[in-house]
Amino acid sequence: MEISRISQADVQNGAIKIAARDVCVYYAEEQALYNVSLDIQDTMVTALIGPSGCGKSTFIRCLNRMNDTIETCRVEGTIELDGVDIHGRNIDPVQLRARVGMVFQKPNPFPKSIYDNVAYGPRIHGLADTREELDGIVQLSLEKAALWEEVKDRLHAPGTGLSGGQQQRLCIARAISTRPELLLMDEPCSALDPIATSQIEELIGQLRESFSVVIVTHSMQQAARVSQKTAFFHLGSLVEVNETEAIFTNPQDERTESYITGRIG
Repeated sequence: MEISRISQADVQNGAIKIAARDVCVYYAEEQALYNVSLDIQDTMVTALIGPSGCGKSTFIRCLNRMNDTIETCRVEGTIELDGVDIHGRNIDPVQLRARVGMVFQKPNPFPKSIYDNVAYGPRIHGLADTREELDGIVQLSLEKAALWEEVKDRLHAPGTGLSGGQQQRLCIARAISTRPELLLMDEPCSALDPIATSQIEELIGQLRESFSVVIVTHSMQQAARVSQKTAFFHLGSLVEVNETEAIFTNPQDERTESYITGRIG
């Protein structure tokens, strides 16, 4: 599928947050992604769907250079954040990950208090000069993650003592505490029950008012509920990307149609 080149006007007006062009990923000699080109738009939820092992998680790990932590991994192509190459010589991966937060498949709170889980990022990035400022960041992050009212009276209790859904919202609060511009979510509801899943989905809708959100999901129903744009991956390639409604009602590629109708997957 042909994807238009990014224009400086789009970067300047904030329409495009991430522009990926011809991204290929290799694990040693095995190629996992093939020439993926995709724009991530600002204040929008973009869902990545496709069968297991098709490259969805590999792709989002490129967006904050998490693949750098894998010794055998090699990434080719260009990825720009606000028009700046994230692989540029002057780009610090640690600072990049503060701008591009990530929430993983299983809740993974640190073995620390609820407060310290959220305060960790702002502390290491020097975002607060006083305890009062740090308190404010922690409260705001927990509020944005729809968790403040449930934990405000036990901030010094262990984060691992929360329920699964609460732990995932704590991880979201931790991810947004560094004031990222983009939030990556890798199947954030796959380990949760239906009630917790509903809470996270509602939260995603609220988060897009402040952040660009990219969500990898194995659930097409979830993609349809939470996203405005959907990209379908298959066998390491980006097959089709369009507005979510169009993907599910009028797919342009027969592989997309086969996937959403259950013939492949």
